[in-house]
Amino acid sequence: MRPRYVLSFSLLILITSFKLQAQEADTVLIEKTVLNYIENFFENKFEAMNESLHPRLAKRGLNIDRTMSDDFPPSGLKKLMESKQAFPVSAQKNKVTQIKVFRNVATATLVTGYPRTRWVEFIHLTKIDGKWKIINVFWEFFDK
Repeated sequence: MRPRYVLSFSLLILITSFKLQAQEADTVLIEKTVLNYIENFFENKFEAMNESLHPRLAKRGLNIDRTMSDDFPPSGLKKLMESKQAFPVSAQKNKVTQIKVFRNVATATLVTGYPRTRWVEFIHLTKIDGKWKIINVFWEFFDK
């Protein structure tokens, strides 16, 4: 190879490596954001959960009977959390999968629920001021 091509190829590899490292770092941060949201939701810790939420969050899904749920903005989640029983992290089984990132937007899939009721949440996130925030959640229950 000519020296000019070797330099160009080396720069391409270096740039690609930096991009992959940045994407891996974002993937770790996205998983932490999603887990912070769901673990604190189950434990009824609104303030800690709210750190992961965008103020314009829209959360909704399909109920077990396949009807559409109510919408839950952050204030609706707070109200819900005030009336439900806490579920400790030690008993939770949350799994974040299928994280996809494009610049400052991402998607993730969360498998979660209670021991007898499990569901999947499809989550959209946006990166604002270097922090990932959940802006949209849509869920559907697994069949029993």
